[in-house]
Amino acid sequence: MNDPSKQLGPNSTNSLLVVALMGLSAILAYQTWAGGASITGGNASYSPREVTPTAEPGAAEQATIDVFQQTSPSVVFIRTQGFQPVLFGGVQEKELSSGTGFVWDEQGHIVTNLHVIKEVLVSKNTALQVQFADKSVADATFIGGVQEHDIAVLKVDASPEQLRPILLGTSDDLQVGQSVLAIGNPFGFDQTLSTGVIGGLNRIVGKESGQDTLNGLIQTDAAINPGNSGGPLLDSSGRLIGVNTAIVSPTGAYAGLGFAVPANSVVNSVDMVLTESTGERKPILGISVLAPDQVAEWGIPDEINERGLFIGQVFPNGPASATDLRGTRQSGYRVYLGDQITALNDVPVATVEQLHAELDKYSPGDVVTVSAYRENQLGNVEVKLEARTLLFK
Repeated sequence: MNDPSKQLGPNSTNSLLVVALMGLSAILAYQTWAGGASITGGNASYSPREVTPTAEPGAAEQATIDVFQQTSPSVVFIRTQGFQPVLFGGVQEKELSSGTGFVWDEQGHIVTNLHVIKEVLVSKNTALQVQFADKSVADATFIGGVQEHDIAVLKVDASPEQLRPILLGTSDDLQVGQSVLAIGNPFGFDQTLSTGVIGGLNRIVGKESGQDTLNGLIQTDAAINPGNSGGPLLDSSGRLIGVNTAIVSPTGAYAGLGFAVPANSVVNSVDMVLTESTGERKPILGISVLAPDQVAEWGIPDEINERGLFIGQVFPNGPASATDLRGTRQSGYRVYLGDQITALNDVPVATVEQLHAELDKYSPGDVVTVSAYRENQLGNVEVKLEARTLLFK
């Protein structure tokens, strides 16, 4: 009987053939990578293509480059951060919104769109951050805004090297067809430049809410996308002629129709906010109150209605939001009245005029005791007053 260990069957022959082919392939591959001839023929050697040196920019290109280099250090990236408690005492940070702004003066004032930072005004546990062109980040505070022109003014504490005010222009003499440039942070891509022309003047565009409109806007085909809002629209000399504010698009992204608030409206809005902010700021509780006539229509007896003021709303991030004070709410067709304020530091306040007169005796930072009824039970709450926000319609 033959020894099976000395037999070479078909499988063994195939294995030897595979090994031989693999060895041949390795040799051919080495020759090809080492500069040898390819197995399909062709050139025996490869000569790299000659690279043509970059041409000097033309006059128009260089002008655009100069404007960007001159202005980009004045443009900032604005983020609205939200903080939410999580399990085991941690805090989760989330970016709520982002946009663009620019340095207004050497005192640290930053200008942007009001809608860019609206989350800070309507939400709790939020913060504003400004990122400069050098990637450094500073916390910002909201100083005030003008709703009519969708303009907001912020304040940062930054070094003089970072505070490079933008060059201001005018919107009095703009013409359809003149070149414009926009710098912003579309979709988070910071320091992005787009170019175009003025396509129209004195346009009217609806705000996001659909209820109000912005008037007298500059129309441009310079690419403006989400994230560009609040950034500068510049003329060919690098002067601010507008603030990029809105787009008209069926998809929400760039569709060739961008709009900017004209520079004159921007200047007037900023001047209004900064002029008012230099005076003594009035203290606030951070609430709205219901008119007594409205409360009476809901069937509240006069003897109850006349003893104080029912809270309409407790504003997020306001002084009262840190307390247990409750505002009025509605569920279906039923209205649940909020707490009824009757006194401030034991001084009765049964009318809006009395409440304002009593608040005027104090300063931002003072702590006052608010007396209020809730379901016919009287209690006291301490509130630390804050400065009134400058928000003009």
